[in-house]
Order: sequence, then structure tokens, then C-alpha cells
Amino acid sequence: MLKIIEQKDKNAYAALRAQLPAHVLLHITEAVEDSGAVSGYIAYAYEPEQVVIYAVEDGGDPDACDGLVRSVLFKAELRGLERAVFAMDEPSAHLRQLGFVRNDEKTLENITEIMEGCKKCKEKPADT
Repeated sequence: MLKIIEQKDKNAYAALRAQLPAHVLLHITEAVEDSGAVSGYIAYAYEPEQVVIYAVEDGGDPDACDGLVRSVLFKAELRGLERAVFAMDEPSAHLRQLGFVRNDEKTLENITEIMEGCKKCKEKPADT
């Protein structure tokens, strides 16, 4: 079973960190397999009015992409944020397929709408 876990040690992400402005307080959440292997990650930062997602690497797995992004959106909601910005040159096909990015807009104005639209979550709320 895939686990979505925030990574406190960001040393493996130094190259990504170097590409961002110095003031960004970067957070990393990883998709971790039962074997302990990291199969993907999401890099993001909280701002006063939004969460900014800088990178999503899902290892080619749309379910990993969905889990990574939803975990960040959920934490943003808990902070009272309703807006997410995908600050990447070209959002992945999975981000588009899953409805996080629509019509080439890189801003998600209503996190709650996306989170409430999760069919899987409605069917099995205890499993999410």
C-alpha cells in the first residue's frame, strides 16, 4: 500500500530547492512503497493566501499523483486556504486528467470543491 508521508530531511531535494527563491519555505511530501522505496514526491510551500505547488513527480502513476496532490490540498484546507497555484512550466497530464489543472489555468480557486468531488472519498471515507 502506498503511503503519503511528509519528508523533513530535504537533502535529496537540494537541486529543486536551488531553483526556488530563497524566501520559499519548501515542504516535501513523498509517496513511499511498502518496501520503503520513494516512488514520487510533491514540493510545495504555504503562503498567506494560497499553497504553491512547485513540482509533482508521480512515477507515472495517476493514483500517486492524486494522493500526493490531495494530501497537500487537505493540509492547505486545514490552514484555511482555498487556493492552490501549480507553479510549474508545464503541469503533467495526470494533473490535467485528475482535474487539478483545467483549461491551462494553473490556479485552483476552490480547494473545497475539488476535495468534495472525490468519489472514492465519498464511497469509503474511513479509507482516505
